[in-house]
This record gives sequence, C-alpha cells and structure tokens, in this order.
Amino acid sequence: MTTLSAFRLRMAIGVLALLGLLVAFYLALYETRLSESLICPDAGCEQVNRSDYVNMFGIPIAVIGVGGYGLILAITLGYINRRQMAGLPVGLVLLSLSGLGFLFSLFLTYLEFFKIRAICTWCMISASLMTAIFALAIAAWLAERRTSRR
Repeated sequence: MTTLSAFRLRMAIGVLALLGLLVAFYLALYETRLSESLICPDAGCEQVNRSDYVNMFGIPIAVIGVGGYGLILAITLGYINRRQMAGLPVGLVLLSLSGLGFLFSLFLTYLEFFKIRAICTWCMISASLMTAIFALAIAAWLAERRTSRR
C-alpha cells in the first residue's frame, strides 16, 4: 500500500494522463486524416500538424502520444495502491515512462521552435501536461522511497 501522499500524487498523474490522452487523441484524428478540421486559436497548429515532422518512423506523433499517455494512465489506475509491478517499483516505472515522455516533448518543442518555426497550441498543452506528469512522478517516487525506508 502506498502512502496517502503517493496515492494523491498518482491520482493527479492519472487525471493529467487522461487529459493528455484526450489531447493526443484529438490530434491523432487530424494527423491520420480521420478528421479534416483542427480547431486551434492560431494557424500554428495546422502548420505543425501538416509538417514533415508529423510522423516518426512512419507513425503519426499524436498516435505515439496516445500510446504514451494511455500506458501511463493504465499503469496509474491499475497499480494505484501497489508498490510493485512485475517486480519493479511502480513509482520507478511511472518515473521512467514520464521521463521519456518529457524528453520526447522537449524534442518536439525544439522541432516546433527551430525547424518548423510554428507553435501548435495543442502541442504546447500536451508538453505542459507531460512536464507536470513528470514532476508529479518524481514527487510520488520520492514519497514512496521515504515510506519504504521507515
């Protein structure tokens, strides 16, 4: 059983992962051409989502986001009150996944600023959500480590 603090942090991670999943799913609909319109406050979204960088290894980046946020959400909900997952500390698994997501978001933000030269509001929301998830995962992991040492 995790501490109440780690439990609350994981709940927050779950809420943010759900929001990120919704954003990524919305962008994935556009990137995969299942939807022809993208509602955005400026032209940057369409420019970014129609650029040469919208796919990575032939996979739309938003689809990768759906997978990442979905995995974080599934682990968060499935192991909300557990310490171990297949022999690994759940907090460490969430920390690792969110860390990868954070680094991926940094890379995508770099592409927007310096290669595409356009900013997608939805992408920035997604990057902010992943940054917050990573920060919460660090806090949850530290809270779990404190209680396991007692």
